[in-house]
Amino acid sequence: MSYKTLLPIALLNLLSAAYAIDKPAAEVKSTANAADPYQYCFKNSTWVVPPQTLLAYLYNNGNIAAVSDQTVWVISTYNQGYFAGESYTAIDNASLSQRHLIGSVTSEGKVFITFYSGASTSTDLVTGIGTMSVKSSGQCSFTMQMNSGQDGVNGLTHWSYMIPVNPGDVFYNNLPGTQMSVPQFLAQF
Repeated sequence: MSYKTLLPIALLNLLSAAYAIDKPAAEVKSTANAADPYQYCFKNSTWVVPPQTLLAYLYNNGNIAAVSDQTVWVISTYNQGYFAGESYTAIDNASLSQRHLIGSVTSEGKVFITFYSGASTSTDLVTGIGTMSVKSSGQCSFTMQMNSGQDGVNGLTHWSYMIPVNPGDVFYNNLPGTQMSVPQFLAQF
């Protein structure tokens, strides 16, 4: 091949790479669906608390105690900014709680999630607010805050990152704060 043929190919590749690096992943990936930049983040996804944000605080009758809060979300459905699934939580790797979750994410990345028990006798809801972001690499993550005051006297407050994991990932095989894999953690519930 001559340099006259290779030069345009090399320039095209360079410009394509520069465009992809310069644009946020949501912008690049949204060419298939411009109205829904986060769709690819949610499809059959599992999310965990990374080790740096396991710290949470329990409050009980005016007493406050630091605890470790590992929460795993298993998102099963997503449609035009709305998502649903299950949430599994272990406080200090002992007190276990499973809830359903339903939430929404705006095109600007604002997130609101409600966690509910699904039991007809329980009306306590846990709410979470936060943001979703996408790194230039395409990696999705949440930054979330939640508060679960059940009776006005007792509850839990926690802010955390939530990151997606897949089989074979380090945190999938060794879930932070638990000394077990994600499947082993979920099998407790």
